[in-house]
Amino acid sequence: MRKRRSVKGFTVRALFTALLRRTCDSTVVSQLLVPTDSPAFRPVPRAPSKIRAVGIVISARDQSHTIAKSILSIFAANSYCGWRNSLWIVVVADACTDATARVARDAVGAFGEVLEVSARSLQTAHRIGASSVIEHFRDIPRHALLLASVDAGTELRCDWMSTKLQSSRPV
Repeated sequence: MRKRRSVKGFTVRALFTALLRRTCDSTVVSQLLVPTDSPAFRPVPRAPSKIRAVGIVISARDQSHTIAKSILSIFAANSYCGWRNSLWIVVVADACTDATARVARDAVGAFGEVLEVSARSLQTAHRIGASSVIEHFRDIPRHALLLASVDAGTELRCDWMSTKLQSSRPV
C-alpha cells in the first residue's frame, strides 16, 4: 500500500484537484478526479449568458511580432468557452510602419477586419474600432453585445472569454 502524502491535513490529490479546478473547466475536473458524492467539489451552476455577440477591438502600432499570438489567443479562449454565437475582431493598425496590418489580416481571416488609420492616438483608434464593431452588429440589440478591448501584445488566458461572458450583465 502506498502511503498518502498530506499537507496540513489535505491530501496531495485534493490540493491538485483544487489547483486544476481554478485553471480548467470545473465540471470536467470534478468528474475525473473527485468522487461524485463529495460535496466539497460540486460544480457551481452558472446562468446562461444573455450575450448574443462579442466584438473585440485591438488597437496596434508596429506590433507585427505579437499581434498574431494575441488574435490566436482570442480564438483559443473562444474555443475553450464553447461560444457558439457571433464573434467579430477589429484590428485597428494605427500609423504602422511594419507589417502589422498584413499579419493581422492573415490571423483574423473571415472572423474580423483590419482597419489601417493614421490617428496616432490609442483612444481614437479604439473609438474607430468600437464603431466598426457596433456597425457590424447593427441588427443585434446593444444589451446583447459584449464589446471588449485587448492589447495587441497580450496573450489571453483560456478562460478569458468565459469570465467576460459570465460577468457581463445586460443593462
